[in-house]
Amino acid sequence: MILNAGRIVPMAPADQWYYLEGSETRGPVSAAEVARLIKAGTIPASTQVAQAGWPQWSPASVALAHQLSASAAATTPADQPVYAIKIQAVAGPDAGKAYVIGTSEVALGRVSGVGQSDPQVLDNHIALSWQNNILRFRTLGGGKIRVAGADVTQGTLSNGQQFQLGASTWVVGSAPVELGNLFQNLGARLNKLTATDKLEGFSLTTMFSEVFKGRKKGEIEDYFVVGTSKTTPALDEVQTGWPRPWFFMRVLGFMLAVYFLFSKTIENFTNPHDLPGLMMMGALAVPLATVVLFWELNTPRNVSFMQILMMICFGGVTSLALLEVVARLSGLGWLGALSPGITEEVAKLLTVIIVVRSAKFKYILNGIVFGAAVGAGFAAFETAGYSFYDGFLTRFMLTVVNNTEYLNKVINAFHHDQNLEVLKAAAYTLSKPSYDWTFKLLEMRSYLAPFGHIAWTAIAAGAFWRVKGADSFKLKMLFDGTFIRTFLIPVALHTLWDTNLVQGQNWLLRDVLLVGLGVIAWYVAFLLVQQGLRQIKEAQLTITQSEYTHTREILTTTGRFRAQSTVR
Repeated sequence: MILNAGRIVPMAPADQWYYLEGSETRGPVSAAEVARLIKAGTIPASTQVAQAGWPQWSPASVALAHQLSASAAATTPADQPVYAIKIQAVAGPDAGKAYVIGTSEVALGRVSGVGQSDPQVLDNHIALSWQNNILRFRTLGGGKIRVAGADVTQGTLSNGQQFQLGASTWVVGSAPVELGNLFQNLGARLNKLTATDKLEGFSLTTMFSEVFKGRKKGEIEDYFVVGTSKTTPALDEVQTGWPRPWFFMRVLGFMLAVYFLFSKTIENFTNPHDLPGLMMMGALAVPLATVVLFWELNTPRNVSFMQILMMICFGGVTSLALLEVVARLSGLGWLGALSPGITEEVAKLLTVIIVVRSAKFKYILNGIVFGAAVGAGFAAFETAGYSFYDGFLTRFMLTVVNNTEYLNKVINAFHHDQNLEVLKAAAYTLSKPSYDWTFKLLEMRSYLAPFGHIAWTAIAAGAFWRVKGADSFKLKMLFDGTFIRTFLIPVALHTLWDTNLVQGQNWLLRDVLLVGLGVIAWYVAFLLVQQGLRQIKEAQLTITQSEYTHTREILTTTGRFRAQSTVR
């Protein structure tokens, strides 16, 4: 019997199946349920199954081939579209700005919600919401808007209507925008561009459900023992459903704790000798944790953690060196802020290709984790450089320039006593104002790190490994159409990231835009992860089918297969 929509439905004897999970027998379940478990990655296709009343066990990929090969025509109802309305400034200090107003109330002003440049606009000026095809508004803090020549504090606006907010003229869109279609179209275009299927069976809640689960003693140590000839699982044991990573959060917590201790030590004792340690831990904390996440998504478990650490270090410095070569040879410096999107992504991908040469790393998931490791190394070293040069050193020099009188006294004292301790004491004093800016740069670049280099290089390397597979590198692989189309996504995202269109906004809107670009990158990365999981599943089915065919040939030759078929 099976439970169907709350009712107990008898299961036909011919459709009662048992399957082995480890040494335990599960069932009875229907053939469709076994197929569902395999497609979800809960059990491998090589799982041994037996029909009720039959003593013989056989692989599910053979016994239920008709179920597994049947197309899953999912008939889920379409999501209800979500509508919103667009408002745009057409004249005045805020001309060119545009916002999409949904059902949730949005506050406009110079500091609330999204910021205005108009000095006549209050910090919190007006709240708007789009409900039942009507744009409703109410002013905040005593502010007013002008509609049809009159100052008003609340009311509604119709499609195409203009209103005055401060010294700027705004206009309501002529028709609502269907947000559902916007997001679906973007997803569909990314699917087409990357030659991938839409995400299926993916849930962030489920994926990270084991992050805070307690672990037995020794479980963490065992978790790292993978990637060698003796610890890499057999292909038929590899999980093909969405993984549930958890260790990355522990790495993040540990690294942030060390960074916190460094920061508090510097704040309380202002010892500049602790600064390099702070920069190292601050630059590496988030990138390392993000790479561990990608490492956990590599379900073949054929990459050791030691290899990942080597890729972060060696791959990071190699990509920085290659960047200098690529930048000089490409001659793209005239593009200004647009050139890094091309040169940096090319340099990082070339690094992955150069460093990873073993044919055993043939899966898309392998390429993704190697790309993430190189991207993390690049991001960490770049952040350390920025925190030192743009943060500490620049602010230190600015402090020196602003304290020339104190500096002259120090120089005179040094020349008089020839005592190096005088200079050390001066450096100790002058360096203190630089700490805050160093903290700010480290922390800003850290929380944005997962949305940039790591995800970009993971996409690029995953797309390349999809073409390369187990073959040796050939130059023509870089000109494969599916690779180029996918590779252009991180290039475009990186370029947009650096443009003044994003970087020129106020800090809040800038970070929102950067995270938005990062969400697109992660969506594409997950599309490739899904394709990598399916690649493993297809390999499992191929091996199982090959073993079955070979066994059948042997049994047919000996006559046992024919005898068994006759009995049936």
